[in-house]
Amino acid sequence: MQDNQIFLFFAKYIEAELGIVYAEHNYFQLQNRLEEIAKLLGIPDIQALYEAAQKGISGPFKQLLLDISTNNETSFFRDEKVFKAIETLIIQSVKEKTFNTLRLHLWSAASSTGQEALTLAIIINELKEKGIIDSSYSIVGTDISERALNKAITAEYSQLEVQRGLPTLLLLKYFKKDDRDRWTASVELTRNLQFKKLNLRDSLVPMQDGYHFILCRNVLIYQGVEGKIDIIKRISACLAPGGFFIMGAGESLLGLSNDFDQVMIEGAVLYRKKAA
Repeated sequence: MQDNQIFLFFAKYIEAELGIVYAEHNYFQLQNRLEEIAKLLGIPDIQALYEAAQKGISGPFKQLLLDISTNNETSFFRDEKVFKAIETLIIQSVKEKTFNTLRLHLWSAASSTGQEALTLAIIINELKEKGIIDSSYSIVGTDISERALNKAITAEYSQLEVQRGLPTLLLLKYFKKDDRDRWTASVELTRNLQFKKLNLRDSLVPMQDGYHFILCRNVLIYQGVEGKIDIIKRISACLAPGGFFIMGAGESLLGLSNDFDQVMIEGAVLYRKKAA
């Protein structure tokens, strides 16, 4: 069988499950990922992987396919101006009682291995320690990849991973190094974090008061237009009125939703949910 037919089969399956679109010019990327799955499953090549898929995709095969199909690229304080904007908005919102709550709720959608959620926790802990805010908080991180979530839950990172974006003073303050040169986040950071598996294409259950900040960065660029509109609608329903939706630097809501006003803060573009 021609490779393109195999790639088309898996591309359609991934799009149906996750909404992620693999165009033909990206089949080389899909090929690399399928080869990795075959190796992990002890299958000789992609042709044999395809033949196995004809008998059904389930269990470890399905989870590996979903894990490896996603892009888990992340780092601490990734796109620093975004986190500066969030810090500014947290201070402003708490000071002005914008959300009429004493507890901040944040959601890191497609949280990958947890660095984004931990960065949010660091920002809030620093503000609380300095006496700038006194609100309690909760952070939920979600992802479709069990492999990524397992790492996020352990909050354990290599030397290279902590060096990507995490200032040394904050590293030494909030992480502890073991004899394997691995750094683990402190309980102070992780006690208000919860990670769970979630496909953004599934029904989302809004929390009672709504989230005040939802980060869903560099996710929608892999979706088709209908998939983008659907996910944005679900996310909007989970935001508190006046809450903020944060996308990746190369993403926009233009032509996709009328639920938000665009705002520019600290050089970053964010979207604020309109009042009902």
